[in-house]
Amino acid sequence: MTLASSGTMSIGGTTTDRSINLELGRSATATSSMGETDLRTLAGVASGAISISDFYGKSAEDVLWAVGIDAETLVDGPVTYHGYGLSPAHGSTTDTTCDLFSTNPTWYIRSVFTGPAIFYVNDTVGTPTGNAGWTTCKVYNGTDDSGTLIHTQERTDASFTQPQAGIRLWTFDDDLDLPSEGNRYLVFT
Repeated sequence: MTLASSGTMSIGGTTTDRSINLELGRSATATSSMGETDLRTLAGVASGAISISDFYGKSAEDVLWAVGIDAETLVDGPVTYHGYGLSPAHGSTTDTTCDLFSTNPTWYIRSVFTGPAIFYVNDTVGTPTGNAGWTTCKVYNGTDDSGTLIHTQERTDASFTQPQAGIRLWTFDDDLDLPSEGNRYLVFT
């Protein structure tokens, strides 16, 4: 289901399109907090101020994982990286583990020089396996999904490889305009 796009909204309550708890599969009277991870993920607000209006039109069925990055450029010898990455480390993120897989593995998203963005997941035993775990990745400029939508990447349109056991790489069809510095917000459904 999807929450209403306007009008009265509450954390609790028994009206299906007006109760955040019910949208999250909780009881109408469950104790929930606006600042908790599940509510922030549903609202698409990774950090900072959050309000009831952030939940208008949102659906828990849609969002599997939402994460923010503070992109950075790193020149490492002859290679220039843009985005958030490990080894070599550059940029930062609101969630260092990828919630799309059962083991919450490490991940990064970056482009090399001006090439397409690469979404990397280091997952040796998590489920689902292989080219799975998400359907669509929407990338927004800013710290939440109220920013400008920059790119929508369907998993089936990304180039997928597993160069070694446990490594999953999706090469997007765009560089996501990963800046030398700045924020991007990724929503996986």
